[in-house]
Amino acid sequence: MIYKTILVVEDNEINRTMLNTILADQYQVLEAENGEEALSLLERYKDEISLILLDLVMPVMDGYTFLSIMKSTPDYATIPVIVTTQNDGETDEVAALAHGATDFVAKPYKPQVILHRVASIINLRETAAMVNQFQYDRLTGLYSKEFFYRKAKELLAQNPQKRYDVICSDIENFKLINDVFGIPAGDRLLCGIARLYTRMVNGRGLCGRFNADQFVCLLEHSWEYSNEMFRNAEIEISAMSNTRSVSMKWGVFAVVDRTIPFEQMCDRALLAARSIKGQYGKYFATYDDKLRNKLLREQAITDGMEAALKEGQFVIYLQPKYRIQDYQLAGAEALIRWNHPEWGFQSPAEFIPLFEKNGFITKLDQFVWDRTCAALRSWDDKGLPAIAVSVNVSRADIYNANLTDFLMNTVNKYGLSPSRLHLEITESAYTEDPNQIIETVVSLRNLGFIIEMDDFGSGYSSLNMLNQMPLDILKLDMKFIQSETAKPNKQGILRFIMGLARWMKLSVVAEGVETPEQMERLREIGCDYAQGYYMARPMPCDQFEELLREQAGSGEQAEETEESQQEDCPRQILLIADEDETYRGQVRELFKDQFEVVEAADGEAALGCIADYESRIGAVVLSLTLSGPDGFSVLEILQREKAVWNICAIATASADAGMEERALEMGADDFTGKPHTMKSLKRRVTRALRATQTREWSLELQQEASRDYLTGLLNRRGFQAAMDSLRKEDAPLALYLFDLDNLKSINDTFGHAEGDRHIRQFAQLLRSHTRESDILSRYGGDEFVVVMKQMKTDEAALKKGEEICRAIREMGAGGNLAACTAGVVRRNELDSSEELIERADQALYQAKKNNKGGCSLWRK
Repeated sequence: MIYKTILVVEDNEINRTMLNTILADQYQVLEAENGEEALSLLERYKDEISLILLDLVMPVMDGYTFLSIMKSTPDYATIPVIVTTQNDGETDEVAALAHGATDFVAKPYKPQVILHRVASIINLRETAAMVNQFQYDRLTGLYSKEFFYRKAKELLAQNPQKRYDVICSDIENFKLINDVFGIPAGDRLLCGIARLYTRMVNGRGLCGRFNADQFVCLLEHSWEYSNEMFRNAEIEISAMSNTRSVSMKWGVFAVVDRTIPFEQMCDRALLAARSIKGQYGKYFATYDDKLRNKLLREQAITDGMEAALKEGQFVIYLQPKYRIQDYQLAGAEALIRWNHPEWGFQSPAEFIPLFEKNGFITKLDQFVWDRTCAALRSWDDKGLPAIAVSVNVSRADIYNANLTDFLMNTVNKYGLSPSRLHLEITESAYTEDPNQIIETVVSLRNLGFIIEMDDFGSGYSSLNMLNQMPLDILKLDMKFIQSETAKPNKQGILRFIMGLARWMKLSVVAEGVETPEQMERLREIGCDYAQGYYMARPMPCDQFEELLREQAGSGEQAEETEESQQEDCPRQILLIADEDETYRGQVRELFKDQFEVVEAADGEAALGCIADYESRIGAVVLSLTLSGPDGFSVLEILQREKAVWNICAIATASADAGMEERALEMGADDFTGKPHTMKSLKRRVTRALRATQTREWSLELQQEASRDYLTGLLNRRGFQAAMDSLRKEDAPLALYLFDLDNLKSINDTFGHAEGDRHIRQFAQLLRSHTRESDILSRYGGDEFVVVMKQMKTDEAALKKGEEICRAIREMGAGGNLAACTAGVVRRNELDSSEELIERADQALYQAKKNNKGGCSLWRK
């Protein structure tokens, strides 16, 4: 049994013993000889002491002093005190009660009186504490939720003629405040909000605290509410709490219909506050019919979503995706539609955000993935073109530990390669938790899925983050595309994105294409794919299947045309140059289905075949021991002649390390020692052909990377490479720096399309006034660099520059063609390209200063 504790403060030891004897059977007793000793015990046992029996007349510290100190200390003030004294006069009783005593008993002690009064006062205190705990919030002192409801109903009933509002508030991310700044800081914030509410009400209503960060008040309507009012309240709360920026949302419910249960009024005010969560710059919302209908609609959607999935109300729609270059169907994006039996087709914008909030989106996404794979399998079985389809992966899916397993099980279930399913992850998801996203997406990409960043241009991903993301495709945001193609002064951003994608080796899909102008703009900047209403609206799977059938039909016609063309076009040649007739026959038999095979028995015949068939020869099986000239001589010619330098050459001879090393050094793609099997030879030829094709692709990519996309001239990289090749030449040359003077004005006035036309026109003019061996480069937006060889005098260099500037002026006479100004420097020594550019730039500056529209020569 747990005994309650009583503190006896009495200087007379006999009296203390008597009180101890009376109380000991029912209570635990602490004793103190004076007020000072009693305060020490209070400090030690303050949470355990239920009552104090106090003598008024004591040495060191009397009872009155003790009472004054005790009642002024919050930790002790609520402990009840019964004063004991020998004086039964009214004066002492009044004085004791005035100092905070709860009751008064006279000596000598009567046990039954003492026990009765002690028990009554302790019970009274405990009952009051329970009532207080029920009525008031311990931390803030505001009404508790239940008592607030009771008092508010009473207030409304007592004042039927007054207008009232229920105002609720909610702190966004309150848990984060506790986590970052600590629970004491969070408590200070809550107390600050309570003080604000108390001041706001100021006797005209009631305040209460509902939950951790939710407060409510019933306030007499005295003013119209404004965003500025609640914004100032938020600023004040942030300042008093020292927790930096606190974001609060407020909801207001006007008490008009008093038949509505008061609890429901508070709920509606809270719903109004929650309706603007996450909306920057919006501090309060009022509950009205519009919000009520919205909430009812959301509830109806939530109530029906599970049944809708089971009953097949959700259907897959596909939006075709086209390759811009040839307008061929290249794939699709899977979208979800809800065909409700009563409401009809519902907009995804209405139910998808709600499903993302309540978590149902994961089930819906999995349904889309399954139905998409089923459609792909069906089309494959019907022999239709094997396309890929993009599906959405929501934020909730990313945090699903079973995501990779589910996706792999789905594609395996339908016998599909993961690459047939493109996974679209919105850009904003990458910025929320990049480490989690990267980890998940890397595992998916390693499994073979194609990753698309959806809505690129709508979020805030940094270039560094973008470089770390495992991506295959950028999908440009619809609104971004529409605004960019509509505003000429911002169209350079599209070019930048395309350049960024090329650098990152990513394909680019533009969505939301609605006009032929947008399509043409995307074609000009080199975008890969497009989708939107201009090409086709989202459609049911059966309609999309018809599109695939049409494409298959056109593809068959194209194949027939290609086959007929191939009948007229001779096959690629394999040259077998070997002195052994039997060996030549074996090789001919081996490759007859793949190549047209031509034979040569000696070096002279081999060189003749190369001269006759140079453009058609794909591979040469070359014996190094041919008679006059030998195989090494043939190899040398193959490497020297530009027209045939990329022919695949397999050298053969008796196994000899020296001959093998020499052949490979001279450019042979492979060496095989005799004797060898035909199977081994075919494998070597196939591997060498593949390596040759890779070299060609690499060269094309290098050339593309060195060319300006708009003019076809060299870009800076290509110019530098060309200049590096001239370093060893000591021939005199002139370097020109041309600047189109009015290009910015043309872009601003007529648009970038017109500006691009002038740039292309100027590039064409440069070609017509230079030689094929000269170096032509678009060095910047409106700057061009030209290097002309064999320019032996300053006069000749200056004359050529003036000629080009004059040609531009004449071409633009009467129109708005940009004029150009030029600076030229002539090199007679092995100056670096950077030095030449700097000098030409100085000459250009001089020309703009003195002779705009003309050419100036740099002089030492």
